[in-house]
Formats: sequence, structure tokens, C-alpha cells
Amino acid sequence: MDIIGRATELAALRRTIDRAPGALPNVVLHGDPGVGKSVLLQAGIAYAREQGMRVVGGSGFESEAQLAFAGLHQLFAPVMDYLDRVEPFHRDTLLRVLGMRDGPPPDRLAISVASLAVLAAVAEDGPVLIAVEDAHWVDHPTREVMMFILLRLQPYHLRAIFARRPLTATERVTPGVHMLEVGPLDDEAAGRLLDLLHPALPPSVRERVLAEAAGNPLAITELPQTSVSVELLPSGASLRTRLETGFAGRLLELAPRIRTTLLVAALDGDRLQHRAELSPYELLEAERAGLVTRDSTPSGLRFRHPLVRSAIIKTASPEETREAHAVLAEQHQADPELRMWHLAAATVEPDEQVAAEIEKAARAVSLRGGSGLAVKALQRAAELTPDPAARAARLELAAELAGESGQLDLAQTLLDEARRHLDDPGRALAVRAQILLLRDGDLDAARRLLRGTPGAGPLVRVMAASYAQDPEAWAEVTDVVAGCDDEHVRLLHDVFLGTGTAERVRTALDTLPGDAPPGRVAALCRAATWMDLLPDYRERIRALTEGESGHGAVTHAASGHWLAAHDHFLAGQWEAAENAANAGLDLCVRHDLELLAHDLRCSLGWIAAARGDADSAREYSRTVEQWAAPRGSALHLSLAARNLALAAMAHGDYETAYAHWTSISPPGVIPRTWRSPRGRSSSWSNPRCGPAGRPRPGHTPPPRPAWPSARPGCACT
Repeated sequence: MDIIGRATELAALRRTIDRAPGALPNVVLHGDPGVGKSVLLQAGIAYAREQGMRVVGGSGFESEAQLAFAGLHQLFAPVMDYLDRVEPFHRDTLLRVLGMRDGPPPDRLAISVASLAVLAAVAEDGPVLIAVEDAHWVDHPTREVMMFILLRLQPYHLRAIFARRPLTATERVTPGVHMLEVGPLDDEAAGRLLDLLHPALPPSVRERVLAEAAGNPLAITELPQTSVSVELLPSGASLRTRLETGFAGRLLELAPRIRTTLLVAALDGDRLQHRAELSPYELLEAERAGLVTRDSTPSGLRFRHPLVRSAIIKTASPEETREAHAVLAEQHQADPELRMWHLAAATVEPDEQVAAEIEKAARAVSLRGGSGLAVKALQRAAELTPDPAARAARLELAAELAGESGQLDLAQTLLDEARRHLDDPGRALAVRAQILLLRDGDLDAARRLLRGTPGAGPLVRVMAASYAQDPEAWAEVTDVVAGCDDEHVRLLHDVFLGTGTAERVRTALDTLPGDAPPGRVAALCRAATWMDLLPDYRERIRALTEGESGHGAVTHAASGHWLAAHDHFLAGQWEAAENAANAGLDLCVRHDLELLAHDLRCSLGWIAAARGDADSAREYSRTVEQWAAPRGSALHLSLAARNLALAAMAHGDYETAYAHWTSISPPGVIPRTWRSPRGRSSSWSNPRCGPAGRPRPGHTPPPRPAWPSARPGCACT
């Protein structure tokens, strides 16, 4: 294949495919639409096949971006026979995640390891190339598995090339992944390509096309073929708009039957399995229009470019689009999750049966680690719900999942909408209080919001009191918990107040079902932290960090990173602790989870202090103090003081260390109120000690603490 102006990119692809010395075994092509990523990817695939390699992979589709592990199904569909070559555990894991075997959803690490094991088994029969087009449309859970694989290709006869849209300003490049930007062609190459494809253009038109295309190969190819004269193109239109307009003009020249079939195919993932509905002549018409092209996919055809698909969808009327979605919903009866999205798009009038079906599928998605993906479906289910009370309940559920997945502003909007239909405001108030707690750390506002509804949000109240450590707040919470029928909430209350036992925590965690809600798992693991039981429940922590990241319950994933950092630190694995804390902090910053972010900054300050990095410890503590003091978070303030004391001790400054320790706990006395290093009074209760600071029986704090407790809020050990 003669590709003009891409010698550098082709050489990089061949080095990756040949596993040349010094070359990474992966390369990710990224660039603007139409710049030639797909052409380069196909050239790489062709070169690999010339070398006798097996090619696996597939393509991301916008219609499947919200369908968990759809990309993984594409990857393994051609090599399912190899599942018999791997360990039974790996085989069972993949069969469950691909929906081919019943059982609880496996965690993300197990899925990643099993996927790599199968690919390694395939590579034992010869070198393998993993090629994925439109990787940005691959569903998020599959992308996480793909990243795991990309970083572990080296020991096997594997290599990978991906193509995706440009990196955004907030995306980070993972070390170990070769990102290769595909830019526009230079002027000389652009002129050669245009002269090759359109040799008879008048000079004025040629000059205009080159100026408008700006080196984009697809634009160079398509602009001269638009039904509208190039010289009449509006100067303010974007290149994408111009190209889509050109494709749409050709589409409108086709017969309605062809347009309808292409629309169904576009909404179903660009795979053209619906070609059987068209005659050979009709397919030839679409091909002559430059909308489809022949290739080696199972269908034998594909849309010429993703912009063709988007042009088809934008050209269709709303009614035509709904009818196409209805066709697809009927065809995907065996796939409830995929059917859910098509039902949501196909239905207009309120329909309780459809709404209930969408809700059921959305709940299943959330339990598979897709809380964020389920929110949109639940919103649609609420719109289709005739009964106002049922509509409000679905909006509340959507708000809960939005809050868990870090979409706090959306959660608040959903609650405001639900409030108009809700008779009992308790549940909505609890979610709103949780948003105030997680997003702003506004302990007082969260408590005041719930105060007027005595039975609402007992768990939120307990968590707020554990941060404030205020005897009055604890007394109020104790009254609420006394009337609560949730045994886990009562357990958390007792543990954080200092009256719980390790046996109760262990029993609660040991009897917790494997598919328990992630919020319940995170809360009980936090209780295990206060009882020094966390090492026994590392699998639970791993499930939080791996199963709930991305589109899952992000708030609980961040808690999982905090738990992991705490556990790693006490095990002496300080680098792993720092990595876990930084991963959690990154999640919190991206999703505005201020409370958890400062939990993690306390952990990072703890690690820095233990390493003797006093400057970093002071910086973290200063940040935490500035945030926590106005909010009355005594727990954060005490942890910041602990870190400052440790940093001072590491440098032999025992007088300063003593001042920090005694700001938390005066020698020989556990006070009812705690005073921060800045002199701000705040109520304080030590989790190792009894309520309101009274020492528990048999526990006398030493006059000069020398090392922090394993428990996050205690410095008296």
C-alpha cells in the first residue's frame, strides 16, 4: 500500500510489529478525524499478516460504549477455543464476564489476568497482533483490561496497535504506552495526494481545497466530491461539518430503503450485518456513493469512515431514528443491557412496562461495576414512568448512583427534579446530605439538613459525626441510631464512638454477600481499619478499587484507595501506599470529592513524615488544616497534627513534636475538647478511647506518644 507522506508513522508501526530492539511492543495512534489513523492501522494489519501473524481485536462503537465488556467480547469471539488451554479459574472468569456462564461478577484484576492468559495461549501458536480501531469508543471496563494487557506484552509473542481520537487536555499518558500522534500532511505531501486523487481540478479549486483541508487526507479526498461546489462552502464551517455535509448529500441521493438499512446499521455499531436486507445492486449503490467499503470483517463491508456513520444518524428524522432503535430493541431480546439502551431511545410515550425493564437492566449494570453507566438509563426510565411517585423513586436511585460515580452536580439536579414528585423526602434528604459531605465536607450543613427528618440518613449522620468528633453531634446521632433497624449502621456508630468490638466487625464482613453494594463494603472496611482488621479483607478492598473505578461507584473506589494506602503503609510497603493514595487523590480531584481527597492527603502526609520528608508532610498538613478548620473536621486536624509530630521526630526536633502531640492529647488526659495547633477549639473523641474522650477501661495513654496508631483517628498508642 502506497501511503503518501507517512513514512515515519509506517516505520514506527513496523518496528512495533517486528518487536525491533528498543521499540515498545505497543503503539497508540491518535489524531483528528480523517487524518489517516484508520489507513495506518489497516496498513499495520496488512504488514502483520504478511509476516504470518494472527490478528485479533476489533473496533469501538459509539452504540456499545455504554455496554460493559462489549469490547472484550469482540476480542475473544474468534479465539474462544483457546479458553480450554488456560486454568479453569481463568476460563470461568472470562465465561462469566462475557455472559456465557452464571455466577457473581469477577473483579477487574481477575478479568485482566484471565484475558492476558488467553492471549498468551493464542500466542503460543505463533505471533499475535492486537489491533483496535476507534479505541475511544470501547467501553470503559474493556479499556481498563486493555491497558493492563498493553503494559504486559513484553514476555509473550504479542504486540498491539490502537487508533483513537486526539488526547484531551486532562488525559494522562501512561508510562510504557507509546503514543504516536498522527498530524496533518505537510504541504508537499498534501499536494501530491490531491493531484493523485483529483488530477483535473482547476488551479483555483485546487488551491481552495488544499487551504480548506489543511493537510487532512480525508478532507483532501472528499471535499472535491461534495454535491455543493467547493467554492461555495461557508468559510466559518468546521472541517468535520463540511465532511459530514458532503456525506449527507450523497446519502440523500439513495433510495429510502437503503437509507433506512444504513441507519439501523449505524445505530447498531457500524458492522453492516444488516446488509442481507439489501440487494447486491443496492449495496453497490452505497459503495459507489463512497459511504461503505469492502474489507475483511465478518460482514465484508464497513462504513468508509466514522463521519459517515455520524452523518447518517444526523440526517435521519427523530421518528426514523426511533423506529430504527425499536427494530434493534426487538433484535437484541437476548441481550438485556443492549436492549435497554435501544428501548430507552425508541419509546416516547410513558410506558411503565418499558420503564421497569430499563430500570431492571440499569440495576444489573450498576452491580457489574457500571454505576455511572446506569444513571442515564434510569433518567430515561423515570421520564417514561406514568406514576409520579414511581418516577421520583427512579430519579432518587439515579441520584444515588450519580453520587457514587462522582457526578455530584448531576445527583443534585436529579434530586431537585425528584422532590417535585416525592411524598416522603427522607431518602432525597439523605442523598443531598451525602453530596454536601463528599463534595464540600460541609459537616454542619449535612447535619442541619437531616435534623428536621429524624429517621433520614442514619449512615450519613454517623459518618459526619466521625469526622466532627463532637459530643453533642454524637448524642444526636445516638438517638437516631437507636431507632434504626439497620444493624450495620448501628455497628458503625458503635465502632466510631469507641464501643464496638472487633468480633462484631469481623462477623459483619464475613457474612456480607459477595454482591453487596459497594457503599456497604466501603463503610464496613473503614470500621475494620479502626479495629486493626483490614489485612484480613484485602480482597474486599481490591474489589472496590478495581470494580468501581471508571464508570463504577467512584466515591467508593476512592475510599478503596484510601483503605489500600492505609494497609500498605502499616505493612511497610510505602511505595505501594503512596501509589494507592495518589490514585485515589486523582479520582477525588477529577470528581470534586473534597472530603475523601483530604483523607488521602492525610495519608500522603503520613507517608512523607515516616520517610523524613518534613517539607512534604508540612505542605500536606497545611493544606488539610486550611480546609478542615473552617469545617470543624477534628479528625482531619488531628491527623494533620500527627503527621507534623512524626516529621519533627524524624529530624530530632522533639520539642516541636511534643507540642504537636499534646495539641491532640495533653499528657495523661484525654480531654473532652480538642484544640488544633492553630488554637481553634473542636470537640474530640479518640476512637481508641471512650465516648467524649473518657478513657476506656484498662487503657491509659502514655505521656509522650512515639508512633501513630493503626487507627486513623488515634494518636495515643
